[in-house]
Amino acid sequence: MSRVKLMSAMAFDRAAYEGSGVSDPSITVPGELPAAARAFGINLVYKGSQGVYEEVLAIAGPDGTVLWQSNPRHIELRGEMFEDLFRRQVADRVEIASTAEHTLVVMIDGQLIARVPVFVDAPESATAEGVLLDAAEVALKKGSICWLTIPQRRGAALTRPAWYVQQGRTLFVLRGEAEQELPGLDTATTVTLTVKSKEVKATLGTIDADVRAVTDDAEFERIASLGLGTRLNLPDGEAALDRWKRTCELYELTPRG
Repeated sequence: MSRVKLMSAMAFDRAAYEGSGVSDPSITVPGELPAAARAFGINLVYKGSQGVYEEVLAIAGPDGTVLWQSNPRHIELRGEMFEDLFRRQVADRVEIASTAEHTLVVMIDGQLIARVPVFVDAPESATAEGVLLDAAEVALKKGSICWLTIPQRRGAALTRPAWYVQQGRTLFVLRGEAEQELPGLDTATTVTLTVKSKEVKATLGTIDADVRAVTDDAEFERIASLGLGTRLNLPDGEAALDRWKRTCELYELTPRG
């Protein structure tokens, strides 16, 4: 078992970072796919026993094919009490043929210690249409909350965290004072979803979503029942379903695109 743990890692487009100061977890491919990715950076944070280790990184495609592999380098960790940041700059040609989720493979002393999602942004490619929706759907399956920006009749829009029930790309959220307060959702026709990756600890992007109130009792019960398995720290267990029926409203959020 490795004495090193990867705390976080991210592959990001260098030009986008230099222009905005924000490192989004995606690499950029100009032109139509397949094409070479622009130069990108990789940030990694390790924690482990004090010592020197050999690190090798690789980028794998959706089918597991290795598209790029780094030369070995030595990294030195300060000890278990510290988290050590290391950076790589990648200017090699990395051919990307798909907008599906890729993988950053991290090897320490010849041992696999982590696989980290890498998302592909190909803004000039017709193939890339819907890639954010695909990436968001995957990230939402792995997470537990999203962030909703809700228009207000008076004043600026409000952003609130919300737990959800996911059905494909569609999300359902409960609104009620005894559950989660989402001001303005009852009058909104659209909201903005901000989707964050639990694994890379960064925002994937924002998506506009249409809002529909679920008024059918059978549909409400079916969706809310699924929420019993996704709601964290539920205080009243299965009895929550009756509470939701009495005190909450259910809304369907359908991403556009």
